[in-house]
Amino acid sequence: MPARFIDSTDPSLPLCCPCCHRGRLVASSSHVVCDAVDCGHRFRVVDGIPILINPRRSVFRETDFNSRAATTFKEAGTLAQRIGRILPSPSRDVGRRKNYLRLAAELRAMDPKRRRVLVVGCGDGTASYLEIADVDDTMILETDVSLAGHAKIICDASDMPFENGCFDLVICQAVLEHVLEPQRCVDEMHRVLRAGGVIYATTPFMQQVHMGEFDFMRFTRSGHRWLFRRFVELDSGVATGPASVLVWSVEYFLLSWTGRLWPRRFIKASTRVALGWMTLLDAALARRTPALDASGGFYFIGRRSDVDAISAREMIGYYSGSDWQK
Repeated sequence: MPARFIDSTDPSLPLCCPCCHRGRLVASSSHVVCDAVDCGHRFRVVDGIPILINPRRSVFRETDFNSRAATTFKEAGTLAQRIGRILPSPSRDVGRRKNYLRLAAELRAMDPKRRRVLVVGCGDGTASYLEIADVDDTMILETDVSLAGHAKIICDASDMPFENGCFDLVICQAVLEHVLEPQRCVDEMHRVLRAGGVIYATTPFMQQVHMGEFDFMRFTRSGHRWLFRRFVELDSGVATGPASVLVWSVEYFLLSWTGRLWPRRFIKASTRVALGWMTLLDAALARRTPALDASGGFYFIGRRSDVDAISAREMIGYYSGSDWQK
């Protein structure tokens, strides 16, 4: 049976209340209601998509989500936005295909009766899961905090509306920089993964502010490892390399001179056309150890563990980078 994308109505999806984490969710035409008598929270449904956030902890309010509302990003509706997505990107994920092929291999080794994948922060659909979508009997659920993309459930990663141990693979690309409590979010991903489940995350280290008011955190490779300390590392390394950092830096240096819309759009377009080719160098740089100190971001692939897989003391020896700093 080929892979399929599922939504909140799929009977195999074990939903629970993100507010109390005990009650089951009962759907009606306009709301989803927690059945726990001491909770009973009512969650709105907008355009058929349930808004399953905990308003007591999230940076979002339930009223932020209206029909196709833009919260963290906008739909590519205007000509300028469409052109922006056609232009060369200022960064290149050099490990993406290799990593997704590995994830596909991990899925094929799992029980075909329950190959369930959670995408945290699916975005606008520009990310692709073709490699894992080729794995038979795989169910993929896309979530986000914006109605402007492909999300089938709106949820905040700090309080996920899923029962313990119900996913085999969690994908979290370019998300943890946009949350206030990244460790809580990682702990939630750990909670919803089954024993031996796999996580894949990419997070920036040196990248300028993007997504405006929803940009909060950055991590070195070592800091990224500590964030996922309750996972046994299967692989980690450079996601975006030093060349991407350079292109971003030139673009944002020029953007610093003006706050006007059209000059900023011109700067972004011209910089990416002129310098976008440089990100091709990252494929070579990513294989060089000194590049770990200068890269734009890192990936981590890990297997769920019930205890810390690395100690605080071991973190000192985990560092790899330029010898001259030692």
